[in-house]
Amino acid sequence: MAFATGSSSTPSAEINVTPLIDVLLVLLIIFMVLVPTVPRGLDSSIPQGHAAPVASPSPLVVRIVAGAPNSGPAYRIEQQDMGFAGLRPALQQLFATRQDHTLFVEADRALSYQQVAAVVAEARAAGAGQIALGPLTKL
Repeated sequence: MAFATGSSSTPSAEINVTPLIDVLLVLLIIFMVLVPTVPRGLDSSIPQGHAAPVASPSPLVVRIVAGAPNSGPAYRIEQQDMGFAGLRPALQQLFATRQDHTLFVEADRALSYQQVAAVVAEARAAGAGQIALGPLTKL
C-alpha cells in the first residue's frame, strides 16, 4: 500500500514486501523444525583410569663430521661410527624397529652441500619420513 504526497500524477514504483516477509517466515519455521534442539549422538562408555605414559624413544640423529682435507667426512648414527656405504643398511634396520621415521641430520659447517645432500638422499632411500637439518653440536 503506497501513499503519495503532493501531486499523484506520476506512478510510484515501490516493492510490495508482504510476499517476501511471508516467504521468510515460512523458511524460518522450516529451519526451526529441521534443526534439532537436543543434540543426538551415540551413547558410549569411555574407560576411566590413568594411562601409562608412553616412553618416546630418543630421536634418531645422524652426525656428519668433516675429516682431514684429503679424506671424506665421518658419519655417526646414534653412537656408532660408520662409513658412507653403511648408512643406508643401518638406517633401514633402525627404521624397521621404530614407529617414528623422523631423522635429524647434524652436519659440520665445513662440509659442502653435496656431502650433506648425499646423506639426505640415503636417508630417504632408507625410509626416512621427515628430515631435519641443523649445525653440528658438541659430541
